[in-house]
Amino acid sequence: MLSSIPQDWEEIRFGKVAREVSARNRESNDIPVLSVTKHNGFVRSSEYFSRSVHSDDTSNYKVVRKGQFAYATIHLDEGSIALLKEFDRGIISPMYTVFETDADFVCSDYLFRCLKRFALSGRFDPYSNGGVNRRKSISFSDLQAFRFALPPLAEQRAIADVLDTVDDTIKLRESAIAAIANAKFAVMRQLLTRGVRLDRVPMKPLSERWILGRVAEGINEMPIDWQLITLTRVAKLESGHTPSRERPEYWGGDIPWLSLADTNALDALQVYQTAECVTSEGIANSSARILPKDTVAFSRTATVGKVTRLARPMATSQDFANWICGPRIRPDYLVQVFRHMKREWKRLQEGSTHQTIYMPVFKKLQVLLPSLEEQQKIATVGEAFDVQIESERAVVDALKANRDALSNELLSGRLRIPDKMIGIQRDRAEQAA
Repeated sequence: MLSSIPQDWEEIRFGKVAREVSARNRESNDIPVLSVTKHNGFVRSSEYFSRSVHSDDTSNYKVVRKGQFAYATIHLDEGSIALLKEFDRGIISPMYTVFETDADFVCSDYLFRCLKRFALSGRFDPYSNGGVNRRKSISFSDLQAFRFALPPLAEQRAIADVLDTVDDTIKLRESAIAAIANAKFAVMRQLLTRGVRLDRVPMKPLSERWILGRVAEGINEMPIDWQLITLTRVAKLESGHTPSRERPEYWGGDIPWLSLADTNALDALQVYQTAECVTSEGIANSSARILPKDTVAFSRTATVGKVTRLARPMATSQDFANWICGPRIRPDYLVQVFRHMKREWKRLQEGSTHQTIYMPVFKKLQVLLPSLEEQQKIATVGEAFDVQIESERAVVDALKANRDALSNELLSGRLRIPDKMIGIQRDRAEQAA
């Protein structure tokens, strides 16, 4: 029994409101092959992934139609379950379980939010029958026994509408971020290859072949007073290191230590604090060293391509390639160069399991080098875009936190939708009948 639910809500078994669908692909080769992604739900596999992620023989794939659900049977979490809304139909790997609900009894949008919330909180764990690689497999027959609280249909729809409104607002802000990022890319491509004077300065051929570090394809000339130069000639390359975890006296000091635990902080122009700190003894007894303020820290593993400046002296893990800029190159300019090189970083990654850019690659990087004055102007433009993007992301993060809190309250019945809003849903249902 559930501990406490509103009086007009019903405690119900999942199997009473959902049924498994096992239709196989016997229809047409024109049906799109779909995949489930954590943040985007159902996507067309051929458009979302850079390589094929499905078998050439899809005859055993399952058909999923608009309004139906799918989840990864081997691992049911909030990112592995999706509700098909964008496509009329598609086919999906047989590793997924497909099911549908009774539309006269359950609002699919409401149920979808419930399932993601329950998966996130571990509510499905007792229904798991084990699995491999620490993942808990849940068959549909096991899931049928799951019990949850269900409000009247009109209230389900009202709750879904409220949360959909918040989601729509989030999507608008995310679209704004994408638009700003696209605008920045177009502007910075010009500035990083032609400078702030654009067509008002004569151009000359590149002094040598640009092999590593390209900010754009097809660049064969540069402003007459620029240089194409190996980065290590103007900036010192430093690797990081991790002091021994077996020595507690090396940890918990007052020296910031940048690591992959600080991934989110790397989106900012500067990083001020880190998740962990080390002691002077830890630095003295390892290959780590304290890097000066304004060192450019580049993430070369896991989150390849994220880059920021150190706002204060600190050390880093070996996951970073660090650049101490000399008098001929500005660190804020180098950050903008690196942030524009996403395609190049992707090209330079290696590794079958974990993508990495190895240190020898960084020793060969070449960059276009304007005057210090022009570097500053270029960096100022790039940073203006970054500040706006960072501000918009903070708004999105706040909206998501508020949505999640609101979702928990509404889906548990602790917060009730006003009767007037529920009445609107009843009226719509009557008009549609």
